[in-house]
Amino acid sequence: MTTARAERAVDRAWPLLAVLGAGLFLVAVDATVLHVALPDLVRDLRPGAVAQVWIVAIYPLTAAPLLLPFGTLGDRYGRRRVLVTGYVVFGIASLGCAFAPNAPMLLGFRAVLGAGGAMIMPVTMSLLRELFPEQRRRRTAIAVCSGIAGTGSVFGPILGGVLVETWGWRATFLLNPPVILAAVVLALRWLPRNPPGRRPWDALSAGLAAGGVLGIAFAVGQPGSWLPAVASGVTGGVLIGLFLRRQRRTDPPLLDLTLFRLPGVRAAVGGVLLVMSTLVGLGLLFAQYLQVVLGLSPTAAAARLLLVLGASAVGSVVTPSLLERFGNARVRTAGFAVAAVSLLVPASGSAALTSPVVLGLGLAGLGLGMALALTSSTDTLLSATSADQAGGAAAVEKTGYELGAGFGTTVFGSLAAAVYAGHLAVPSGVSEPARRLAVSGPAQAETAASGLTPRLAEELLEAARAACTTGLQVSAAVACGLFVLAVLVSAGVPRR
Repeated sequence: MTTARAERAVDRAWPLLAVLGAGLFLVAVDATVLHVALPDLVRDLRPGAVAQVWIVAIYPLTAAPLLLPFGTLGDRYGRRRVLVTGYVVFGIASLGCAFAPNAPMLLGFRAVLGAGGAMIMPVTMSLLRELFPEQRRRRTAIAVCSGIAGTGSVFGPILGGVLVETWGWRATFLLNPPVILAAVVLALRWLPRNPPGRRPWDALSAGLAAGGVLGIAFAVGQPGSWLPAVASGVTGGVLIGLFLRRQRRTDPPLLDLTLFRLPGVRAAVGGVLLVMSTLVGLGLLFAQYLQVVLGLSPTAAAARLLLVLGASAVGSVVTPSLLERFGNARVRTAGFAVAAVSLLVPASGSAALTSPVVLGLGLAGLGLGMALALTSSTDTLLSATSADQAGGAAAVEKTGYELGAGFGTTVFGSLAAAVYAGHLAVPSGVSEPARRLAVSGPAQAETAASGLTPRLAEELLEAARAACTTGLQVSAAVACGLFVLAVLVSAGVPRR
């Protein structure tokens, strides 16, 4: 390719990055958008308690096991083809969710939505290797997409709240089709047709990987059901073991396991897991705190959480230069350190949490630190393989993304709930049914207070706000400790 043609290709790649980023943002948002929209959905479709859980959980549980199969499928049959197919599936499933007449139909379309997202995520990231062959520009593109993917999951509940407040829960899905339609048109027009890869696609390996990740993802998402969680986790572990055994004996393998022996790769996977578990888990707790404790509207809460998005955007600008100067390991370690220091703000208690300036600084620092860590980790993974195997590496990164998000929601959500229940001082005079309802969560405490006298209601709500604050404080302290540990571990990893 001549220099002039190469420059034209790069100039076309930047607007295409905006298209890819928009699709990636929708996929990330849809993982958490129903957390706030669920009450309105329940009033409309009236699903049972079990169905409510599955309506939320089926999306990541479908996406996580399909990431590696679809990522490697793009390497084999062409990324443009798989990406456009993913867009179409995602758009149709969004319409199906928006107009679902009952809970079973919604559940089915949410599963299809997860499958479409699993096509989009790894192929989008692997395309960066193809569209930006020059390392510095590729690092900028990776920083942009990593920031979009990371903050999209945090912004999902707030965006859901704004849409529900204005138009109802169905609007959370109607946002997708127009963007997806534009993405399909522009992808068909601008994305180059890459020839099919020469490596065969191993369907048995893909099935073992999908079953193994599904088992682990289901185990992570079932904290209160120990027997099913253990059985699912063991089954998933056995299938992953069989997958790894087959990769060592198959030539060529679906996923080249030598990837994990390269310097920094295992630390990068761990970095993705830690960042996403903290970002999603604490993001949901922050959204709850801002609305329930501080009494902010969904729009006002969104404005506060936009600090995370803005700081992540700053990180997207500065990270490529930092990576070039200091290397991935140092930047990843610095990101962990910035995140740990920033988490001291919510961990310090209500004085910092109620100060817009102090909390704003903490949220901004958290967004910046996570952008540094996530971008450097993603760059390590995508740069560790050849271009024809980038889909497999991107799938590993996105599997860590999905499992981290599920793990964070489960662990930090369960921790905050346990702390809340243990610290809720229910005033005397509250009936036993109202007490049980209030102990189940701060939002439920508001419902319980509606049937009490004004004095008792205010006392109960004040106790619920204090317990919710303590839950967030303890969760932030645990996350801070994990990032401190990550700093110590990452500092000892060979630099790359």
